Amino acid sequence: MIKKSKWITFLLAIIPGLGHLYLNFTKQGLQIMVGTCACIILIPSIPLVFSFALAILWFYQMFDALQKATWMKAASAEHERMMMGQETFGYPWTAQDWMTLGGYQRENSMNPLWTGAGCILVGGMVLLMTIFPGLWHWLLQQNVAGVLLAVALIGYGLWLLFKRPERKGSESI
Repeated sequence: MIKKSKWITFLLAIIPGLGHLYLNFTKQGLQIMVGTCACIILIPSIPLVFSFALAILWFYQMFDALQKATWMKAASAEHERMMMGQETFGYPWTAQDWMTLGGYQRENSMNPLWTGAGCILVGGMVLLMTIFPGLWHWLLQQNVAGVLLAVALIGYGLWLLFKRPERKGSESI
């Protein structure tokens, strides 16, 4: 198993998506790069929303790349211990080992429903900017960007409050 350096991952993750590509998460790295480019291109249309989205995307991808590097290092240590450890050859980790590691990371794939809805929303906004530039400038003068950001944050907060835990047997806090 190839060990990846957390420092190199951190340095490469300064450029959005590059840390994921270094860790061989090609699809996710390219998705982050496309999202970053879309935010940069759309910043002139609604500066408040897309600059905020760009900052969130940048911090998320940095954190995610470092988490993936940490998990890859733990998986490499487990593989090496299982294959090379004479005293524990072939035995899985003990319950204490699981407690310190926190278990395996779940696969975190993007829901196609949200991806499709986001693409439709951004496409509609670009179409609105292109076909009706006067209407778009009028909406920007009315501070629609601030209202949209506030509604999005309130909606996300409500979703977080009312979503159900995904793990069976876990209790909500």
